[in-house]
Amino acid sequence: MTLQLLKRPRPLPAFRDEEKGIYAQWKIKGFYYRKTGIPKIAVKGVARVRYAGLEVEGKLPHFTISKQLVNIGYVEHVNNDILDVRGCDFRLLIFGVQHVEVKPVRDDRKLELSRISPFHCFKIW
Repeated sequence: MTLQLLKRPRPLPAFRDEEKGIYAQWKIKGFYYRKTGIPKIAVKGVARVRYAGLEVEGKLPHFTISKQLVNIGYVEHVNNDILDVRGCDFRLLIFGVQHVEVKPVRDDRKLELSRISPFHCFKIW
């Protein structure tokens, strides 16, 4: 068998009005960020996923929060327009998110524990 070389794919065309590395972007009405101490609140802004990080930029007052995606524990969809982003040491509430697709999580199978399982004691309590 002959050895084949892998070819690097041709780069995608660069558009002039597009920023590099942005995979998703949403307009938001505001956000609340708390790590430790005094929370930060901003009105009107943009939330975007750039490379491997989440950036939230507020316009009034103007500041930017940047978090790596691996530091995010989970994202919860509250009501119709609020996203609750939590990590080990921070909480970020994003209000007024436009055009977010949410897919519900379904568990098809019920959890069944056998009688001899050590986890059966948790079912009794």
